[in-house]
Amino acid sequence: MEKTKVNTPSGPADATELEFKVKSEPWTTLELEDGTTLHIKISVGKVFRLEQYDQMTGEPAYVFRSNNIVRSQVPAKLKKFQTYPKPTNEDVA
Repeated sequence: MEKTKVNTPSGPADATELEFKVKSEPWTTLELEDGTTLHIKISVGKVFRLEQYDQMTGEPAYVFRSNNIVRSQVPAKLKKFQTYPKPTNEDVA
């Protein structure tokens, strides 16, 4: 556990970086009204426990750094190109 400062919506805050292990990384699947299916997953890189506490519950506040991973399955009618053009000899050369 290492002490550091992190940015929060209310400004910089003192925090402790916590080590963690991933127990599960599920995908959220959304079916959009246009027929598109989105698969979304959050990948957490770092977790910090702030020195300040939630004023309503008294529990510690946490901040994390993450990346969103998105995959899509789009109906052919929405694609700009219905099929990929075959490469020509000029494209390969």
